[in-house]
Amino acid sequence: MKKNLLFSMFAILALLLAACSGGSAATAPDASGGSTESKADDVLVAEAFRSLLYLPMYVGKSEGVFEKNNINITNIRSAGTGPTALASVLSGEAQFSIHGPEHVGFAKEKGGDAKAVSAVANSAPVWMLASEDVKYDSPADLKGKKIIVGLAPGTSNTLLKRLLKDNNLEIGKDVEVTEVQNGSELGPVLAGEADIAVPYQPQVEQGLAQGLKLIHNFTEDYPEYAFSTANTSQKMIEKNPDLVKRFVKSLNETFELMRSKPEVAKEVAKKEFPELEASVVEDAVQRMIDSGVYREDAEVTEDAFKTAIDMQKFVGNIEKDMNYEDIVDSQFFAQ
Repeated sequence: MKKNLLFSMFAILALLLAACSGGSAATAPDASGGSTESKADDVLVAEAFRSLLYLPMYVGKSEGVFEKNNINITNIRSAGTGPTALASVLSGEAQFSIHGPEHVGFAKEKGGDAKAVSAVANSAPVWMLASEDVKYDSPADLKGKKIIVGLAPGTSNTLLKRLLKDNNLEIGKDVEVTEVQNGSELGPVLAGEADIAVPYQPQVEQGLAQGLKLIHNFTEDYPEYAFSTANTSQKMIEKNPDLVKRFVKSLNETFELMRSKPEVAKEVAKKEFPELEASVVEDAVQRMIDSGVYREDAEVTEDAFKTAIDMQKFVGNIEKDMNYEDIVDSQFFAQ
């Protein structure tokens, strides 16, 4: 009788302790004798747009890297713009967003509290292509040329204008520049109506496959450039820092996977962009790995951040300074 009473008391005590746990995820022993959460966190990611530049997210999801770190990516949803993607995070609809870090600064100016927590695409992923008969040894050779570039204030447009200004070339006087919708830069050059195109990937590889030549590589001009970052709300950082840590850890591991096994990254890219020729996708992914667009790790360096913000200042999108510490939360990089 006493044994039964004692057992009942222990059972009640165990129930009370479980109730006091606050409804946290159940745990189970792991191989090392510790514990792992049995229920993964569901995460919605809002991306600015669908792009090969965001391939690390797709690879991490496809290859189970996030899942291994107890994160279930329910969807990677294209929002259409950076501000719209970040708005999803600030409203609590999405947990993370993918876009340029400057949008975190713009949101802060309007009262939105968010931080960039990981790199996604680094360096300046823009190249210049020309027809075979175009002579180009240095930017000075752009004088007298007809150049096709995406609409302002896109990064390709900004990089071209910065290159021209740095080499004392004036648009309309020394160089003729025509702006077109992103993705349609190659047409006029292939038709012989212009000399040079300034595209992103995969248009770079498409142009090369059609006989154009690469004449300028902006990733060499700006090897450290925070082109896009993973971002979350300050509320999420304070409420669930472990989730943010595991999310950044997943991206770290994905970058390592992409560099050690580029063939895996290429296969995922081909599945994500089936409308593109397989060879074009493979070449685009390899070039971005080789050019440092896909970093070795998830760190957003101060140099990369400064370059991105300085470029936004140059184009007139930013008037006030944006400080690294105000925009980037670096506590999750070292893991």
